[in-house]
Amino acid sequence: MTEQFVKKHAELWKFIKFNITVLVTSAIDILSYLVLLYFVFKSCNGVELGDNALLSLLGIRYKGYLYSYLISTALGYISAYLINRRVTFHSDVNPLYSSVLYIMLAVFNILVSSYIGSVFGTYMSIHNMSNPITEIISKFVIINIPTLWTYPLERYVIQINKPKKKKVIRYIASDLDGTLISSDNEVSEENLNAIDRMHNAGVRFIVLTGRTLYEVPLELRHNDSIDYIIYSNGVGIWDRKRGLLKNNFIDDEKAKKVFEILNEYETFTEIYSGGRPYVDASKFDLEHFLYYKIDKGFIPEMNKSRVGIPNLRKIIDDSNDKVEMFDVFFRYEKERQECLKRLKNDFDDLFVTSSMSNNLEIVRAGNSKGNTLIEFCNKMGIDIKSVTVLGDSRNDISAFETGAKGYAVANACDELKNLADKVICSNDENVMRFMERETVYE
Repeated sequence: MTEQFVKKHAELWKFIKFNITVLVTSAIDILSYLVLLYFVFKSCNGVELGDNALLSLLGIRYKGYLYSYLISTALGYISAYLINRRVTFHSDVNPLYSSVLYIMLAVFNILVSSYIGSVFGTYMSIHNMSNPITEIISKFVIINIPTLWTYPLERYVIQINKPKKKKVIRYIASDLDGTLISSDNEVSEENLNAIDRMHNAGVRFIVLTGRTLYEVPLELRHNDSIDYIIYSNGVGIWDRKRGLLKNNFIDDEKAKKVFEILNEYETFTEIYSGGRPYVDASKFDLEHFLYYKIDKGFIPEMNKSRVGIPNLRKIIDDSNDKVEMFDVFFRYEKERQECLKRLKNDFDDLFVTSSMSNNLEIVRAGNSKGNTLIEFCNKMGIDIKSVTVLGDSRNDISAFETGAKGYAVANACDELKNLADKVICSNDENVMRFMERETVYE
């Protein structure tokens, strides 16, 4: 019941707590005042103060009253300041700022209270009413009169809260090659540590890659701070807790026709199936890698993750093996452009993109990084605007066009940079350290 009241009447609850604080600190003020007046400074109660215009104006004539009043009032105000800052308003504004303003308010209140107190004191003296009971009553009234202006000033000027920065970025969807992975084909310790720290701070991570699932580096695939993997340019979605959420293959007959077309050109063909990239064993060597102009920086990954088999056609013909994606490297750019045109003209149910200057990546229509990212966000109830996408190449364009915030790394292609909300550091400068500064510390 109390929790419901507090949520429904938050402002009224602050006012109630403020007044409770007034009562508590008034008790501190009054009790300390009585102890000081009747015990500590009793001998000074009849000692008159010298001529002083301010004290005369306030009606303060005796040292005992002055000392008792100033000390007890200071105790009351200090107690009120601390309780209201911590309990009533939960203020996190700069303490120096609030302290200076509060002291100014307290001095004003003391002057006003002193003047009102002198009026009460004079009245009680004239009518012989000075005793502990009347002192308590008068002191309580005098203390509470400034509440009329003290509450609004404390609430809206002194004990305010600093504006909270909204953390727009709650999900980071990062490409791998050329983005999270450095030029030496490694995920740096700095990046991994930054991912862990951000995950602990509430940021969720999505790997958004053209690689197939088991081609994702182990330090990411087995990392508890990586929550999801969208792989093979959007063919599949893998959830760390629930496993595969999607795996959308190319139709068997279409796959056969595409494979026949690719073999008409001077190509190095990779078939992604079952989460692994398969290649022709007869071409699986450095000589062929160089012949087909495969980027030298990517060759170590080729040796590490590709599976060479004697008959690549077997995957196409075997009904149990489903094709996720074709990744094809062309010896000649002219043939690449001709093949691209044929694929687009002959297959309206395929999506073709590229991540390197001499390759084509072919998946089933609807399976782009962008489409699958939107599908994933809809499935998980995530606002696409809370996602920041990091990328470097043309196969990231669809993800940059989703409405997510797009960050292109410094080494990205110009086409992607033109779409980006921001161009950040390069893939060799620990992109996740940059994202950590942006999402957690700023």
